[in-house]
Amino acid sequence: MTDRFPAIRHATYRELSPSVHWAQMHQRTPQFKWSRRMYDYEFLYVMQGDIRVTLLGESFLVPAEHLLFLPASVHHRIEILTEPCVQLLGIHFDFFNDLHMKQEELVVDENNPYEESFCAMPYIEGNPILPFRYAIHLPPAIVSLMEAMIQETNEQKQGYEMICNGLMLQMLTLLIRHHDETNRVHHPKYQESLHHLAHELKAHYRRKWTNVEMAAFINVHEDYMSKLFKDSMGMSPNKYLQSIRHQQAKRLLRETDDKIEAIAMEIGYEDFHYFSRMFKKWEGISAQQYRKFSQMI
Repeated sequence: MTDRFPAIRHATYRELSPSVHWAQMHQRTPQFKWSRRMYDYEFLYVMQGDIRVTLLGESFLVPAEHLLFLPASVHHRIEILTEPCVQLLGIHFDFFNDLHMKQEELVVDENNPYEESFCAMPYIEGNPILPFRYAIHLPPAIVSLMEAMIQETNEQKQGYEMICNGLMLQMLTLLIRHHDETNRVHHPKYQESLHHLAHELKAHYRRKWTNVEMAAFINVHEDYMSKLFKDSMGMSPNKYLQSIRHQQAKRLLRETDDKIEAIAMEIGYEDFHYFSRMFKKWEGISAQQYRKFSQMI
């Protein structure tokens, strides 16, 4: 096996024309292991559980609610760390609609590799469109795009390929923006306190948080706290809290038969109608529609 970096294609954003090859929700147990290369690229979103990835000589943990980017032609190994299984969203794609293979041919047969078939990585203004080592906490809006691609793939209605490709282009755009926002100049003096605050919001998402309480973690004025948090996390603390609650709501809608009103209370919303509006704002569909969709896939 010859490990290598993806082929480079210098391009502009306008030249991107992604094509989706495969999109599914799937579960994997610890007995299942990946050790492979692919001709195309993959986004792997960990919905539940933890995985360990070895890529480009580095081994790292990818926890729940994080997205992993796996580049073409680069060998990677994935281990499942959670019993009884992890739940994943997977999307195989290329950037320029330059791969014409069947789904079962996407993984490289190392006894007979087709070196000319590896998909290219777009370099825009001299840099790869996304880092090779890329595992990030994913905003709900991007998760929703992945789920929509999976739904379209499963239903295969007329024109579903065009819709999937359009959704992928939108997903790439949001990822690029998210990457730029989270790589802004940070404020080293406050980083430890900001991460402490983010941890507290995630651990205690049910409680009512005020800006004054959040500012106390950093010991600054509440207006400055919001600016520091957004510079570091890419979103305001209130939006960050909403995103955590939204992910928890989706998990409960998928995994339980609890009434939606009860789920709203469970995640910290006393007003069911407000929860319904917020859910549709984040997801684009109602909580009831999301529950039906999750049962389909």
